[in-house]
Amino acid sequence: MIKNLTTLIVLFCFCLFSLNAQIVYDDFSDGDLNYSPEWNGNIEDFIINDTFQLQLNFEDDPLRSSYISTAISNNSLELKEWRFDIKLDFNPSNSNRVEIYLASTTENLLDYENTGSIQEGYYLEIGENGTEDGVSLFYRNGQTTQLIARGGDGLFASAFDLRVRVRRDENAIWEIAVDPSKGESFEVLASGQEASLSAATSLGFICYFTSSRSSSFYFDNIYFGNYVFDTIPPSIEEYKIIGNNQIELIYNEELSQVNNSNYSLQPDDINPLQVEQKDDTVRITFENSFENGRNYFLLAENISDLKGNTAELDSLEFLYFELENAEPGDIIISEFFPDPTPVLGLPDEEFVEIYNRSDKFIDLKGWKISDDTESEGSLPSFVLYPKEYIILAPASAKDGYANFGEVLVPSSWRSLNNGGDSIEIKDSSGVIIDALAYDRSWFQVEEKSEGGYSLELINPSLICFDIKNWKGSEADQGGTPGMVNSTYDSTFTGQPARIVSFYSSSPIQLEIIFDKKMDMESLVNASYLLQSGDQIDSIIVDRQNENSVKLNLQNKLQNDVTYTITIEEVSDCNGNIAEDLSASFLYDIERPQLDSLFFLSDSILLLTFTEPIDTLSAENLSNYSLSPQITLTKAQIWSKNQLLLIWENRWIAGFPYRLTVDSISDLSGNFMTQLKQEIIMKKPAKPTFNDLIITEIMANPKEDQILPNRQFVEIYNATDQLFSLTDVQFMDERDTVNLGLNYIEPNEYILIAATSAVEDLSSYGRVIALSPWPNLNNRGDNLQLVTDEQIINQAFYSESWYKENSKYDEGGWSLEMIDTGSPCLGISNWRASVDEKQATPGAENSVMESNTDQSGPELANAYAPNTKEVIVDFNEPIDITNVRRNQFRIVPEITIAKIELLDLNRIKLVLQADLKAKVSYTLVVDNLTDCEGNIILSDQNQTSFALAEPPVQGDVVLNEVLYDQKSGGADFIELLNISDKYINLIGWIVKGNNNEEVIFENENVIISPGQFLVITSDKASIIKDYPTSHVAQNIYETSFPALSNGEGVVSITSANEALTEYFEYSDDMHLPFLRTTDGVSLERIHPDAPIDKTESWNSAASSVGFATPGKENSQRTSEDIDFGTIAAKPKTFAHDQPGRNYTIINYQLENVGSMATVKIFDMKGNVITTLANNETLSNTGFFRWDGVDFNGRKVRTGYYIIYFQLFDSNGNTKVVKETVAVGF
Repeated sequence: MIKNLTTLIVLFCFCLFSLNAQIVYDDFSDGDLNYSPEWNGNIEDFIINDTFQLQLNFEDDPLRSSYISTAISNNSLELKEWRFDIKLDFNPSNSNRVEIYLASTTENLLDYENTGSIQEGYYLEIGENGTEDGVSLFYRNGQTTQLIARGGDGLFASAFDLRVRVRRDENAIWEIAVDPSKGESFEVLASGQEASLSAATSLGFICYFTSSRSSSFYFDNIYFGNYVFDTIPPSIEEYKIIGNNQIELIYNEELSQVNNSNYSLQPDDINPLQVEQKDDTVRITFENSFENGRNYFLLAENISDLKGNTAELDSLEFLYFELENAEPGDIIISEFFPDPTPVLGLPDEEFVEIYNRSDKFIDLKGWKISDDTESEGSLPSFVLYPKEYIILAPASAKDGYANFGEVLVPSSWRSLNNGGDSIEIKDSSGVIIDALAYDRSWFQVEEKSEGGYSLELINPSLICFDIKNWKGSEADQGGTPGMVNSTYDSTFTGQPARIVSFYSSSPIQLEIIFDKKMDMESLVNASYLLQSGDQIDSIIVDRQNENSVKLNLQNKLQNDVTYTITIEEVSDCNGNIAEDLSASFLYDIERPQLDSLFFLSDSILLLTFTEPIDTLSAENLSNYSLSPQITLTKAQIWSKNQLLLIWENRWIAGFPYRLTVDSISDLSGNFMTQLKQEIIMKKPAKPTFNDLIITEIMANPKEDQILPNRQFVEIYNATDQLFSLTDVQFMDERDTVNLGLNYIEPNEYILIAATSAVEDLSSYGRVIALSPWPNLNNRGDNLQLVTDEQIINQAFYSESWYKENSKYDEGGWSLEMIDTGSPCLGISNWRASVDEKQATPGAENSVMESNTDQSGPELANAYAPNTKEVIVDFNEPIDITNVRRNQFRIVPEITIAKIELLDLNRIKLVLQADLKAKVSYTLVVDNLTDCEGNIILSDQNQTSFALAEPPVQGDVVLNEVLYDQKSGGADFIELLNISDKYINLIGWIVKGNNNEEVIFENENVIISPGQFLVITSDKASIIKDYPTSHVAQNIYETSFPALSNGEGVVSITSANEALTEYFEYSDDMHLPFLRTTDGVSLERIHPDAPIDKTESWNSAASSVGFATPGKENSQRTSEDIDFGTIAAKPKTFAHDQPGRNYTIINYQLENVGSMATVKIFDMKGNVITTLANNETLSNTGFFRWDGVDFNGRKVRTGYYIIYFQLFDSNGNTKVVKETVAVGF
């Protein structure tokens, strides 16, 4: 809220001279009711709203009146003034009224309701029934009131918003005045005399209301203190231009008389022709018109208000302008943001910035913005000043871009396509003011074309379009909406013109087409030289075709002659000079002939001609007819000498048709004779397994390489057949893109790449543009060529395929297949290019050599995702053309209903009967071959699998932990399946102190009943560090969190969150006599031992190498933990012997809360160690003695007594003694 400026200035200035006179002032701009001043009462019923007013906001139940008050520090009422703004959003009545306490002797303004109240005060009341509502002043003494004055009848009968002023003079005469404008123009409504009370302690408001009015009372600018007098001179509050020589001023208060001498216009010190004044408004007329686009200063001198306050000098700056219509090019598109993701600093929204590069003031009302669709968005009225920018954006982006500049929201917004689109700006009459059609190449830096950067115009002053005048923003935040572009360069003029076409338009005329508009005078004066020696008779230019020039020759052109023209020097319309431009063409007067026909699909025919053909004639549908008739929907140039014909319906295979082709011309204007071709449609050949091969991958190009800085994939047709690619798709791990209407010749190499890369790569072979391009991952990706029916070829590459780390690290080297005759070998058949260009796109690979596979496939894994399916994995691609059901059998026998190919290494078996839980099955595969023809061997053709069941708590336990690995080694944990289930560990979570990992995130790993399974990040180091105590097939390498040395936490949670093992470990749990814990695991002494008890864990024995990864623990007790009364098991144990270097002292008690002391004595009665001292016990549990004394030293061989003393809550004592023997 903008507070009333006059009131604030008056009060502020008054306070400067009489600080002590002000007792209360609050405009609530601090948003605080508890400080300066402090308000009391029912403050929970009031708020300071968004416009900084005190507002009633009653939300309680039941309804009651609410008051708010504040203290008067100087409590004298003589010669005092009260001021406040009040707004009631309803028609006041007896039920909905307000009492304004000017003075009260109690802080509680409702104290008078109490019996025996001694409250005195003065208050105004507004609100009564009827239509004569006025304002009344009362004196209160307890529950007795006396009317002092009343006025303003009818003024308060309906909703109102005004300022009230009350004064009391030295004779106790009261005066009530109001100003509906909330300024200083007060009208006195009533007065009266009452002197009963001369001092008070509080002022405030009481609101009486019904539920519908519980938030409709507003108060502001509350003042109590000495009289406030107007001592502020008048000032100009607002102005408006009236016509081309008048200006109207509105002051903040009514003025005394003014005349011409009070005003002058600067510069030039011009006095008005006429000055007219009424109240607070002055209209000034000058003799001459204001100049368009000029800034003026209006000086006002000696302007007085009605109180005699004079402003000696006041000034006003204003800009005068006249609106003009825009011409094309006056306003241009200067920046746009088609792809805001990823966000670098700008809002995640599109925008288009336009720039007024003219000297005109232009109103954009009714202007339109559109893209490559028919949808247009209209702009609201907005005057765009010369050399100013405006941001156009959707409504959702307005607030975000408001931080960068002025934003206009069109009536509708069509999203800009990331890969390319058009933008058009029209004025209200539909005239195109500026337009462009962009693609990703405009960014000039490929990384910026991937998103997050805007496209910026480099030099907005260039007269003519130049594609190099655009580039990706150089701003860190990704763009510069509403301001000068980060790429701005006023000296940039673009690139010199190039010849894009040179041909004959008649036998005696040549035409040259340039890639941009040219300087017409430069074209006329240029020197043109024909290598053939032919003379140019005249030069013709056309203002309607500023990118071309025609040359009339003295003699006719000769057939089958190549003509080359050279232009010594010519300028484009931006002044860029091109020197020694050259172009050639073959003059041809022979008619084009049809060379071949090929069906890309059963409704699309590719025609190949003997020479390049004219687009206009080739794409004219009337030049073709088919019998029997099928509607031709499109004729489209495919390449210079190729044409696509697309019919509405399919051709019938094997049925004879007649195609008539007529009036097709070549580029020299030679028309072919009518052709009638008999055609029997044969369905186009589709590639099958390994007919097409991915032979080269450029995943990580770089800027300074010899080849273009572009990703590409090379595909080779390894057959002697021509294939349609219409139904072929290219896939990576994220995207699938159709290769579209295309083909591949026998033994041809083709490249696939992003649309923006086609031009750069086209010199290396035929390039198929894919949009969107599946961006290749530098570290590795899964690439496939597929149809709806099958996989054709795949390359699941990784960084290890390079074979040379330096080439992978350097970047810019492609991966090449070594032997295209062995396309299924995977990593062994790929390496980094050795070519000097670092790749061989479109050509035979530089690493080509024989590389055959003589090993059969291996059955790697089998997994049952449900009761009716088994997923089978092989270690290499298999021959998918020769896979049969009878090659697979399951023991115990289950019939296989069908097989499905998932990829070249993976097959799904669909079963007739359900798999049973808790049964181990064996899968056997016979007579299967890889795609080189090698058969699977009997020692590699079978594996076990089972139907997994979901775990519950206790099915799998944490059995061993190595948290302090050997130097250069790895941590591990060991799980033990103590259930009778087969349990899948996919998606289980292992947590350490500070991180967590999902183990086997995409791998089905089954832990069998009774199986020990080790999880680590480095299987090889575990095998190396524990060479004699590991079981390799039980060790799995996967993601694994770092475990803290010394002490820490490890927890395991199943994917269904039904099972959790949580273990807090520390070095104190190890045997005390160990010199180091490095490389020593903690073993759980029994699967049933409580995981959170120190006694349940022990250091792995030195005799097994200090860990037992994947096998039974060295410290596992052979005794079950049965918690029977009090007993030691085993009775005999020895140091450094697996499973026998400690004893367990079990107890089972009748009463809860018993205490125990447990000590170990030697046979001489000496205390060797204490296991418990007055320790409170649960019903059941155990202690463990490792055969060490108080100091952690191993005890001598011999007999020892376990002394177990119990105390229950009734004072009863029981002693149990057990003898154990410690041996060698």
